[in-house]
Amino acid sequence: MPRKAKAKIEAESTEPETTESNSVEAAPVEAKPVRGAKTAAIKTALKTHKDKSPKEIAELLTASGMPTTAGQVSNVKSILAAKKKAKAAPAPAAEEAAGPVVPKDAVSVALLVKAKKLVQELGGVKEARTALNALAQLMD
Repeated sequence: MPRKAKAKIEAESTEPETTESNSVEAAPVEAKPVRGAKTAAIKTALKTHKDKSPKEIAELLTASGMPTTAGQVSNVKSILAAKKKAKAAPAPAAEEAAGPVVPKDAVSVALLVKAKKLVQELGGVKEARTALNALAQLMD
């Protein structure tokens, strides 16, 4: 089957077009709502109606002209609760600023070196223990 020439194709496709947009008037374009207006409305409704459920708050807002769902109200409510919880939590940097936590029975390296010298002077660990026990009885 031979191909048609481009001129023939263009001639065939140039039929008068009828568009419905010319005959029907365009609907007026509504102004776009301000970004965050719905969230702000939900926040104020949550503050004023603390005892109401998200479903009831969504119904109130929808009746006042702000179409909302209970899910949207729940999302905003949980975000507010998370921010409140984060504010109440103590800062982790404050705990680290106090320094490392050392147990009471921890022994430093310098103290171990002194104990080693004492054991060497007294002739062994057994002798050092008996000397320390005798010292403990004298101090009581």
